[in-house]
Amino acid sequence: MEALSMLLSGFADVLQPANILFLFGGVAVGLVLGAIPGLTATMAIALVIPLTYYLSPTQSLVMLLAAYNAGTFGGSLAAILIGTPGTPAAAATVADGYALAKQGMAGKAIKTALFSSAFGCMFSSVVLIIVAQPIAKFALNFGPAEYAVLMLFSLTIIASAAGKSMVKGLMAGCIGLLVGCVGLDSGYTIPRLTFGVLKLSSGIDLVVLLIGFLAVSEVLKQVEGIARGNTSAQLPKAVEGGNRFTLKDAKLCLRHWFSSSALGCGIGALPGLGPALACYLGYDVSRKTAKEPEKFGKGAVEGVAGAEAANNAVCGANMIPLLSLGVPGDTGAALLMSAFIVQGLTPGPLVFQESPRTVYNVYAGLILCNLVLVVIVLLTWKLFTKVCSLETTIVFPAVVMFCVIGVYALNSNLTDVWIMLIFAVIGYVLSKFKFPAVCVLIGFILSPLFEKNFRRALVLSKGSFATFFSSPLCIAFWAATIIAVVVIVRGKHKDKALADGM
Repeated sequence: MEALSMLLSGFADVLQPANILFLFGGVAVGLVLGAIPGLTATMAIALVIPLTYYLSPTQSLVMLLAAYNAGTFGGSLAAILIGTPGTPAAAATVADGYALAKQGMAGKAIKTALFSSAFGCMFSSVVLIIVAQPIAKFALNFGPAEYAVLMLFSLTIIASAAGKSMVKGLMAGCIGLLVGCVGLDSGYTIPRLTFGVLKLSSGIDLVVLLIGFLAVSEVLKQVEGIARGNTSAQLPKAVEGGNRFTLKDAKLCLRHWFSSSALGCGIGALPGLGPALACYLGYDVSRKTAKEPEKFGKGAVEGVAGAEAANNAVCGANMIPLLSLGVPGDTGAALLMSAFIVQGLTPGPLVFQESPRTVYNVYAGLILCNLVLVVIVLLTWKLFTKVCSLETTIVFPAVVMFCVIGVYALNSNLTDVWIMLIFAVIGYVLSKFKFPAVCVLIGFILSPLFEKNFRRALVLSKGSFATFFSSPLCIAFWAATIIAVVVIVRGKHKDKALADGM
């Protein structure tokens, strides 16, 4: 009862007129920056932090959380409307979101993403309030060996996302794994695959790869179409009912919301994984459990729902290790941690004793920012679709301009822009040979995580591979990996048999 009383008091504090103003401001900033390719939710927090030095702890933290949450969702607007994820967290949304938009159902896709994001963050907020400390303690059971086997399990997504050709999917995944090795060796600090380019010593930034591989390569394909005389509007006019998110759609998405939100909570509670991995896992789980998985990639609302519920569930769950243990879950959470410190608060177990009112204000702000996000997007989404209904000869030059600005703004380095352009060409060539881009991205995301934890586990065990079978969690992940591989292979054989029969 005391916790409920504190939460109600938190709502009363956040609903003060001045606090509401900062809440709306945080959502607006995050939404705009998230929707611009290259300007991520993390950058939204970084830009807002200097504005919070002279604000109260509640005002500053609520504004930052709103920017973080809205920025994570904002990436889906670009993913749906121009086939370019505004943030890495929206990369999996492109497949079905853009397909729906191309069918004249952009409104449905945006609303599906919006309600899925709100549900995911609300779900994780409730989990945060109820079981923050128990989940954080469970997360402490994950050592390097458990993380390594978890990453191995996650790599099964490559086979699942391979499409019709398993060979091409695995080859694309290997390309991603190889690109993820670029930079200094984590153990011996020896440059790998840098070709003498100093900038590559720090590795390739995910945002740079993502923008080049998905966004600019799509522009190249459009330029090819224009050269052949196939100019058209970027998005067609909405079909009848194409802008409505119906009760039938909600029922179809409901179980995917729950499963993907739970998955996102688990990923958010584990430091170092983040929403980029969550969106792919959420999308993959939704496809595996869907009644009609063959529709995925062609405009399935469940695909948008699964990806968006999972990535936004990470936003609330990231606060679990941050508040309970003082350990940030990802870069965004690390920036939020710095905001706590600026306000004279030290995240960790003691924050519940030293400043419980601020903690419950954070809980309330996290819930309310979802409601504000829903209101703002429902009022403005038509403006976004009108802009993207212009002809490709107008839209795509603007997209390239934003891509270049966004990538340069990451580190103020022109080398990043050249790397983006190189991967744009690579992405264009691979698409011509029907290699799935998603497999490259999954391999790239998982490569450094797997290598780092694999090597740590071997160092701690003095080279013994038995460490990967030494705990119940490791064994559980091995079992899940074997089951996933068997299910995927059987599914591929079944699809091939059906195709041969036809």
